[in-house]
Amino acid sequence: SSGEAAVHSFPDPNPRLRRTMPPAAALMGELLEDPFLRLSPELVEEVFFRLPPDEPACLAHASAVCKPWRRILADVGFRRRYRKFHGTPPVLGLFQRGDWLFRKGSRLVPTSALFPAQPDHPDWFAMDCRHGRALFARIWDTSVLMVLDPVSGHQRLVSSPYIHPVSFNAAPVSFSAAVLCAAQGCDHHGCQGGHFRLAVVTTNDVQEVTSGWLYSSETRVWSELTSVHHPNVRFTNLAAPSVLVGDALYFNLDGIIQCQLGTLCLSMLEKPIDGNGTLMATQDGLLGFAAVVDAAYLTLWSREAGPKGAMGWAKLRIIDLEALLPVGAMSLTLEFRRRVHALVISSIAEGTQIIFVIARAGSYMVDLESGRVRPVSSLCRKIFPYMSFYIPGTITYICAQSCAIPCYNLSVALGNME
Repeated sequence: SSGEAAVHSFPDPNPRLRRTMPPAAALMGELLEDPFLRLSPELVEEVFFRLPPDEPACLAHASAVCKPWRRILADVGFRRRYRKFHGTPPVLGLFQRGDWLFRKGSRLVPTSALFPAQPDHPDWFAMDCRHGRALFARIWDTSVLMVLDPVSGHQRLVSSPYIHPVSFNAAPVSFSAAVLCAAQGCDHHGCQGGHFRLAVVTTNDVQEVTSGWLYSSETRVWSELTSVHHPNVRFTNLAAPSVLVGDALYFNLDGIIQCQLGTLCLSMLEKPIDGNGTLMATQDGLLGFAAVVDAAYLTLWSREAGPKGAMGWAKLRIIDLEALLPVGAMSLTLEFRRRVHALVISSIAEGTQIIFVIARAGSYMVDLESGRVRPVSSLCRKIFPYMSFYIPGTITYICAQSCAIPCYNLSVALGNME
């Protein structure tokens, strides 16, 4: 009729889709009926505790479900309890040391797809990684050290107590350094900034003497350690990695240098065998040593007191790595393997039974406790595992040094609750 607007109706382009789509209210009702979303916050926390810390993608997916869950994961108290529940932090990435002679720097290779992207450090040489921090020295310049927090990106430069003379006529000197947390009362499961200590150890191959210094970020002062003389013993392993056991740092050179942090004393220890190997901390909290013997067998030692009280090396285990690695990982005859060292232990994640193995067919992360083996990107001979608890999408992070992977099924986690 006149005065009324004409109403035009258009055919539905997809009536089948419209008939099958529930209204928004129905969708919300279905969402709220999900049993996991109706759990109490305390029970949700218990579920989250059981998400594997080496797969931060699980926590990221959980935080995206709803705001209440995101608030739980962002809570400082939850993160503290999560660290306590799991204890030792997982491996999040690997700092690969470049070649000092050819001026190749260092880079961090994440083992998790969600770990923050890291810039390369072409002018810096990786020296150590512990308690949420990585330590670097400039290539061919030991006058400056850099302490880096890989998650926050915060850097701090520290003047070194030792400057190596840049001259081919200079005496050969090995230069090693370590970093560790110095925060009061920290259990080192969640180091988040705070004060730190640095240790520097140098060995003059001509004078046959090793010297050391200890730095405190609180006082910003270097304390000189006692020196140790070792005639007829040479230490030529440049920038040796270290391990922290109790109140002592141990540096792996051609011999082992012990640095007592409490007394500022240095001493020298012999290795259980000649040749290459890797320092470690045993599950009993003692100094350990790992080396590949006879082509494919990993032998573990522990330094402990003998029947008469004298300290010595005791053999703990012999592990057939070829049985753990994928078929064809070594791809060499046994005789040839013995001659060319087909297996190399690149590093051990401190406080764990996880080792990093370089084989002919690739590089692998091997958990000696569970037998789990994961391929990782190509490794160099010296790496420093970065271990930390990390929740993607939150501003703060949880401790120092991930493994990516699909989100853990929440129903599985709930079923595993004790």
